Amino acid sequence: MPRLTVVVTFLLALVLAGLTAPASSAAEPAKGTCYAYQKPTLQNVSSSAEPVACTTKHTAETYYARTLPDSFGLPSKASAAARLSAAEPCTTTAMNAYLGLSERRLPSRFQTAVLFPTDPQWKAGERWMRCDVVLQGGTSLVTLTRPAAELVAATPPEQFDFCTPGTPNAKNTSAFPCNKPKINWIKVLDKDLGKPGSTFPGTRSVENRTRALCKAQGKAWNGKEKYPGWWAIWPTAVGWRKGQRSAQCFVPYSQYEQELAERTPTP
Repeated sequence: MPRLTVVVTFLLALVLAGLTAPASSAAEPAKGTCYAYQKPTLQNVSSSAEPVACTTKHTAETYYARTLPDSFGLPSKASAAARLSAAEPCTTTAMNAYLGLSERRLPSRFQTAVLFPTDPQWKAGERWMRCDVVLQGGTSLVTLTRPAAELVAATPPEQFDFCTPGTPNAKNTSAFPCNKPKINWIKVLDKDLGKPGSTFPGTRSVENRTRALCKAQGKAWNGKEKYPGWWAIWPTAVGWRKGQRSAQCFVPYSQYEQELAERTPTP
């Protein structure tokens, strides 16, 4: 082959290679990346929020990220079971370890948001899945201006307790700090009743299991009341399929405070 033909062929190959769009990796998330979005995002499959510096205003911080196989397909079309399986490492234990709350016993106002690429991002080659930690404040998310672990290290742990002013309910239980006025209930247990992908055991079963757990919590935090109060929220069949499998127990905050005072040694 003449030398000129070889050179032309080589240059053409370079041009064609340059025209080939590589898989997108610009938005691949990483542990410790922060984002600014609002609470409704927690119910979505995806978020197009761009990363922001964790020293500026933000509401979320990634504590786990992984790469999904091509076979996962468009996240918007994936089943709830497939998304839950992909997010299995994103547990409360993992979240608390990242925050520095490994010794915590009561549930906190920190929550996990599981997010996948948008359809355009997936089609551009992005294959990530991430779990963000957010801090609930009433009916919205708390805006932070420093990394979450720094906030935890500098804040008394009880300020992250989960309290609600009204009677707890399954649809919308506000997560307020317990130092707000008119606080009536505190969450004392949030226990998963099943593993990802498990079959819903039936309404009667989850109700009975939750009531038994919460009755025990009522006795544990009875404040020496003869008839301790407690409140239970259990998952529905629809919620179970979406990954909402936890038994939630609340007791009156005044009852909790009384019991706490009884347990605190007198100086």
